[in-house]
Amino acid sequence: FIPLTRLCRDFCSYCVFRQDPRQAESLYMSPEEVLEVVRRGEETGCREALFVLGERPEQRYPGARKWLEDRGYSSTVDYLRAMCELVLDETALYPHSNPGTLTRRELETLRGSNVSMGLMLESTSPRLYEPGGPHEHAPSKRPKARLRTLELAGELGIPFTTGLLVRIGETREERIEALEAIRDLEERFGHIQEVIIQNFLAKPATPMESSSEATTEEMLEPVALARILLGPEMNVQVPPNLTSSYLVYLDAGINDWGGISPVTRD
Repeated sequence: FIPLTRLCRDFCSYCVFRQDPRQAESLYMSPEEVLEVVRRGEETGCREALFVLGERPEQRYPGARKWLEDRGYSSTVDYLRAMCELVLDETALYPHSNPGTLTRRELETLRGSNVSMGLMLESTSPRLYEPGGPHEHAPSKRPKARLRTLELAGELGIPFTTGLLVRIGETREERIEALEAIRDLEERFGHIQEVIIQNFLAKPATPMESSSEATTEEMLEPVALARILLGPEMNVQVPPNLTSSYLVYLDAGINDWGGISPVTRD
């Protein structure tokens, strides 16, 4: 697990990953820090280097833009590509990146250095980015933008992981619509390798800290619907670290616990 940068242009009402420059220990991980994490991962038997990062921080923060320019990079995506290539050249791990929404050119830039990539659809509900919604100040969470990235990845034949975030304000019908959108992409391109049904957790010091979380019973339905709508061959995951009752999801249709991350940045 490699948090290349926690800076992000978006503000989601439930996010605790995001930091601004005043909070961040460093704006970006250095190449040396990336390799240090990955080599410790090799020692523990890891196979994948999972790059996670905020979206396009250089568009909001001049300091991030200057950090990149001083090192010869045109964007965060450009720096991510270089770090993925570094991992491939120097280690035995396979990079998998979750950099947010991407253009066709950016996807092409990353395709050669990533075994697969990911972008959570989260929801297709336009209500969530209306005033007061969790995505009001998060332009990259617009459903059209995320669906377009998933579509471009399909056109380019890039294996992709996606999924839903449950209980951020969407309705049952909207969850079904999101699963149907994922199914349609898979039927068109065949590139969706895994679908994650992730439960929202209320975190302190966020705008949604007092919001109610999904019960196990409420989570079972979208998991079962994912299995029914996406068919028997799709990999369906529930993150075991986010629920205390995870074994019950086996009966609902999951076949994957997701990645185990024994090593991350200290």
